[in-house]
Amino acid sequence: MPMFDGIKSGLARRKLLKARGVEPRCVRACGLESANKVGILHDATDEAQFEIARKLLFILQKHISFVKALGFVDSKELSDFHLQPLEFSFFCKNDLDWLGFPKEESIAEFCDTDFDILICLDMEDKIPINYVKIKSKAGFKVGFYSETNSDLLDVMISLNEENSSVEELVKQILHYLENIRYE
Repeated sequence: MPMFDGIKSGLARRKLLKARGVEPRCVRACGLESANKVGILHDATDEAQFEIARKLLFILQKHISFVKALGFVDSKELSDFHLQPLEFSFFCKNDLDWLGFPKEESIAEFCDTDFDILICLDMEDKIPINYVKIKSKAGFKVGFYSETNSDLLDVMISLNEENSSVEELVKQILHYLENIRYE
């Protein structure tokens, strides 16, 4: 089995590279002040992390007309706490192919939305979430600093080890996005 896992991992990395494409994205820097559509991509496996994404969505809805969230649930089924407002969509292991990539129909609507900003709240390197980052048509992608994310995000937030939490990531992302202004 370990040999198969190595082959599977190599094929998954190759598919991620291929999904990025050869044409560079046209990055459109945007702050919260000028955003009309914001997407939130998050790991929704843990209820506490889901609640953080939910609070962020409600904060953003006070100022932005269109906010939508997509969460990955790292199990075969959704839990009761995933049955939430319409602004949330989820995909789980049952929505993945044999390499661990989301089937297009489970993420298509979210990825095809032309978000001004995509806020990525994941702090671990998970293939399904990274694939959504690549496929998203968002003009400006913001999230956690990692080597993997350097090819996937436009702005990365680095956190020190003692403050490395999703709550702190949200706080820092909001701080930076509130301070991006154009004259």
